[in-house]
Amino acid sequence: MNWILVNSEPFLDFPKPTLHNIVTLGGIGVGEARPLSQEWEDVLSLRQKTILISLGSVIPSVLMPEGMKKTIIEVVKSYPNITFIWKYEKPDDPYVSGVQNLVLSKWTPQNDLLADDRITAFVTHGGSGSMMESAVHGKPLIVIPLFGDQTRNAKTVVKYGFGIHLEKSKLLRRDAFRDAIENVLEDNKYRSAAKRMQRMMMRRLMSPKEKLVKTIELAAEFGNMPEQRVAGRNLGYIVYYNIDIILILACIIISVTAMILYLLLRLSRFLFLSTKVKMQ
Repeated sequence: MNWILVNSEPFLDFPKPTLHNIVTLGGIGVGEARPLSQEWEDVLSLRQKTILISLGSVIPSVLMPEGMKKTIIEVVKSYPNITFIWKYEKPDDPYVSGVQNLVLSKWTPQNDLLADDRITAFVTHGGSGSMMESAVHGKPLIVIPLFGDQTRNAKTVVKYGFGIHLEKSKLLRRDAFRDAIENVLEDNKYRSAAKRMQRMMMRRLMSPKEKLVKTIELAAEFGNMPEQRVAGRNLGYIVYYNIDIILILACIIISVTAMILYLLLRLSRFLFLSTKVKMQ
């Protein structure tokens, strides 16, 4: 195996050692934004600010505990001057419908919406696709991870300063969710960091598609490339797992321990015999 293609973007990851044959293709699935339909144009024109809420498709929002739904609805109502778009699988659900500034939709053109400057912030579960789309379009985030790598993704957002990590359990607390939205809206550092990330993504030396094409062309022309093989692949079992070093260290530790025990035993015998002679 010469090449390993991974769905990762170095700008959205923690720094780590890597190999020449690992090719990062994060964002290859982010396509060009298409023009929005008139329906979505009308929604985005309702108010000066619009916040998109989408918590993924694996765990539908309709299955969310009622306490969390209540928190979201109450916070949405507390911002009458902001339009909220919520990807919700059952728009006619009486528990969440009927809020004047809340637009419910079974499906949203997420990438196209995020590309629009009228989207102010994005509340997301932190999936890799959503993370890449947000970075490409420079949107500040509130990440509510649900499972898998999403918590790690949320921590990268916090590390690079373009969003807030909110534990899903805190969705049961109205003040926690409201504070997160308030901070993202009022503190310009999140928007500035998001725009900086967007510029970095635009200045990448090669796009993911270019890297993929060049890697395939290289593999097709040169086939099996020993230049790409890591020397560690040829190491024996003992050397690979450092068994020789571990055995040497173990022998040293055992020898020192045995010597200490021997000296303590000799010392105790000497003290015992000395005490016995004095008593006689």
